[in-house]
Amino acid sequence: MAPAAPALGPGRWPRIDPERPGRRPRRGPRPAHRPSSHARAWPHPPAREARGRAAILRTMNRRTRHGFLPRGTHRIAATLVAAVVLGACQQSEVSPGPVQSGPTTGAASPTLGAATAPPCEPVSTPETARPWWSDEIFYEVFVRSFQDSDGDGIGDLAGLTSRLDELNDGDAATTDDLGVTALWLMPIAQSPSYHGYDVVDYRAIEADYGTAADFEAFIAAAHERGISVIVDLVLNHTSREHPWFQDSLIPGSEHADWYLWSDTRPPVAKSDGSRVWHEVDGRFYYAYFWEGMPDLNLANPDVTAELDAVASFWLDEMGVDGFRLDAAKHLIEDGKVLENTPAGFEWLQGFRERLHADHPDALVLGEVYDATITSARYVQEGSLDLTFDFGLASAIITSLNSRDAGSIVAAQAESAERFPTDSLATFLTNHDQNRIATQLGGDLDAQRLAATLLLTGPGVPFIYYGEEIGMTGAKPDEQIRTPMRWDATTPGAGFTSGTPWEGLSGDPAGTDVATEGADPDSLLSAYRLLTRLRADHPALAAGALIPVTASDRHVVAYLRATADETVLIVANVGIEAVASPALSLEAGPLCGNPSAEAILGSASVRPPEVSSTGGFDAYLPVDQLGPREAIVIELGAQ
Repeated sequence: MAPAAPALGPGRWPRIDPERPGRRPRRGPRPAHRPSSHARAWPHPPAREARGRAAILRTMNRRTRHGFLPRGTHRIAATLVAAVVLGACQQSEVSPGPVQSGPTTGAASPTLGAATAPPCEPVSTPETARPWWSDEIFYEVFVRSFQDSDGDGIGDLAGLTSRLDELNDGDAATTDDLGVTALWLMPIAQSPSYHGYDVVDYRAIEADYGTAADFEAFIAAAHERGISVIVDLVLNHTSREHPWFQDSLIPGSEHADWYLWSDTRPPVAKSDGSRVWHEVDGRFYYAYFWEGMPDLNLANPDVTAELDAVASFWLDEMGVDGFRLDAAKHLIEDGKVLENTPAGFEWLQGFRERLHADHPDALVLGEVYDATITSARYVQEGSLDLTFDFGLASAIITSLNSRDAGSIVAAQAESAERFPTDSLATFLTNHDQNRIATQLGGDLDAQRLAATLLLTGPGVPFIYYGEEIGMTGAKPDEQIRTPMRWDATTPGAGFTSGTPWEGLSGDPAGTDVATEGADPDSLLSAYRLLTRLRADHPALAAGALIPVTASDRHVVAYLRATADETVLIVANVGIEAVASPALSLEAGPLCGNPSAEAILGSASVRPPEVSSTGGFDAYLPVDQLGPREAIVIELGAQ
């Protein structure tokens, strides 16, 4: 059996090894699309070194994309040009195994015995273009709560800039940053509210956050470190204080039909019966979320043209790399149908196409708070580049709380079936939901496992600020958007030298970046380790998901596979150990007699006996899987 790797379960977390940091390739300039391989080929053992060289090359490409080159680039490039191109191995043509709807129970089938594994043969792998976001790790930031630079108790852009090195310092040799490579900023345009989702000027920076010059300095600093930045773009509605709406109050004015008006209240309401038509001056206007945020009339070509111009402004003038579109399913109504209408899909298709015509690299991410089958339609039909899978997020939490892997197994299978390649955004919680630490009852082992499932799972992962240190919070909304805890000082926990705009979360002592950063067993150390693991293993960042059947209902297992690497993840969502969990895969990508190396986990591991269809049966990778424990096994071809 292979030696144990660092533990990813209850107990001691490994210290960072500076000799093999496995850092996430740092974003710097790179082409809009990176080459990737999809043919079935798996590496010989020396391919690990090839992956290390590839990571450095991706670092160089990323910095080139943003106009920066890291120190020592030319020396590194000269070394890499002389590198030997390693061979790969490929199995004969087989189809992947069937998607499971949930884990099986009872004992696994007998071993295949005389079955002969497909041979591994050298093969050249074709390259296909993939979007830049396909292997990113995003971090959602509420600027108001992240870092205050001037002591007024409100987070700002200068403060955010000062904390970038905590997120990604741009140095591949360091191990004390979080390792994220892209940021999503909640609204930063001028707004009368604390949250910013009711805009009064799409082209102005919120005064509480700073100036346009502050934002430009932030963008430059982020890009220099290889961090991309997308911002919330609220297209569905504005503030009722927006000059457009104020003008729209006057019948016959320039903006009279920029919003939805009726002389009588239409007999339309939300599913819960709450009103969506609101009265002012004897007329009624449509506002889905509340009367302070009237919906724009996106059927009006003038409104569409202006929003196109707003998007171009942020890309061209402010230097952002894309957008997260708020309330994407609510854009256009059809009578009593208030969401997911054909006209809404069509409008987004046009917006995306026009945006990509001039900005082909811009990310168009959408919030579609709905079932997986619905949210996936937006990428299937070309309305968005990327959408969040709320169903998968909910399933992770459900499985951890119920201690039954069935929910996550089914959700992973549905995501794999419905989302096209590079179109799935994954997360645990966001700014509209009770924090993951609260939903899991403060259970740190469950939080570590949730992070593991997120960062070894499929899709583009998003981390909500504070999740990495276990910050708690339950609605109302202000309580799930509280200031970031940087250290143990009072009263501002390093967030401010003044009085925080909102009280700090009521977390146990030690729930802060400084304390956890010095503790190898902390949740923050777990996140840092997992981002490095994802960076060091392309299969975790971009590999196909292949569900694996487990013999125990507490266990979820899956392969992540690229042309160059296959990785097996096995996790116990239960609170009791599972002895010898048996795994089965009817058909898969394996070949020859693979080696098995635990790259994360507390147990020694065995390799599988590969079947004639590239899978395995009654495979016992470990003798025991501990409570809330996950192991990650690299299966190399021999």
